[in-house]
Amino acid sequence: MQEKFTFNLETPRFKKKMILFKEEQETREHVVLKLLSYILFYDPALKIEVAIGAHYKPDLVIEGDHGVPSLWIDCGQVTLRKFDAIVSKYRKTRILIVKSEKRQTEAFRKLAFKRNENAANAQFVYFNKGFVQGLSDSLDRSNDVVQWDVTESDIGIALGDQVFESAVHYL
Repeated sequence: MQEKFTFNLETPRFKKKMILFKEEQETREHVVLKLLSYILFYDPALKIEVAIGAHYKPDLVIEGDHGVPSLWIDCGQVTLRKFDAIVSKYRKTRILIVKSEKRQTEAFRKLAFKRNENAANAQFVYFNKGFVQGLSDSLDRSNDVVQWDVTESDIGIALGDQVFESAVHYL
């Protein structure tokens, strides 16, 4: 079932109203991962779900020169085929794969490194166990979201009247 989520975001770096859609095949966790990625890697040029003229479409992107993105972010379930294609084609692009938890991130990363020598071009990001699931379980159609930095590597999110905190882990 398609769902529409409105977010009134307030972070230390920006305030913004956003609308994200959950398509039939997507999960609410995927929506939350896109939202977290937008917050963590915010840049005024960062776009969500925009086709860039490539075979695959990133979840978030900063377009670069000559059709080569400067930043490509994919969230949640990413096929190894898609991963292989983007790390092989965009060797100068910063590629981030953002997942919910450590176990799934490490498993994907291990397979990716076995299959493709260009996997080293990508960085893998994940959160503490239960953080993304807790946020996705708390989503409403309209959401007030306040983000703050707990420490240099920890993020805090207030979603409505609930508070969530997690380390942001990089592999």
